[in-house]
Amino acid sequence: MPPEILRNILMDVVKEDGDVAFSRLSLTCWRFHDVVSEEAFRKDAHFAWLDSVVNWSAYSSDYKESYRVPFKLSSCLCCGDLFKDFAPGYIGNGRRGIMSAFYSTKDFEGYCSADCFICDGNHYSPKDN
Repeated sequence: MPPEILRNILMDVVKEDGDVAFSRLSLTCWRFHDVVSEEAFRKDAHFAWLDSVVNWSAYSSDYKESYRVPFKLSSCLCCGDLFKDFAPGYIGNGRRGIMSAFYSTKDFEGYCSADCFICDGNHYSPKDN
């Protein structure tokens, strides 16, 4: 199968199944893993989902520039696991047409979770925010 056809098929899978499809596909075979591991693929999938849940024409170009942003993969400072690191913008569960929330702050900069943040010797209390 030509690589571009495979990429299009995998893109449809990710758009329909959400973020969980990345890990499932990457474990299926090395060809799938190579495709879904590409930064360009992840960015395209993120924007395809984002554009399916937000009508950007209703917003100013400045707003769109600020909030139509890609995520990046970062390594947790404590456990070393990769995690989806978002800049301020829209977030959801990754499934087409579903948007869970709007976010604009990051509570644990550099960490994949509160557990890793605390385990690494940091102090957190909800009143800190």
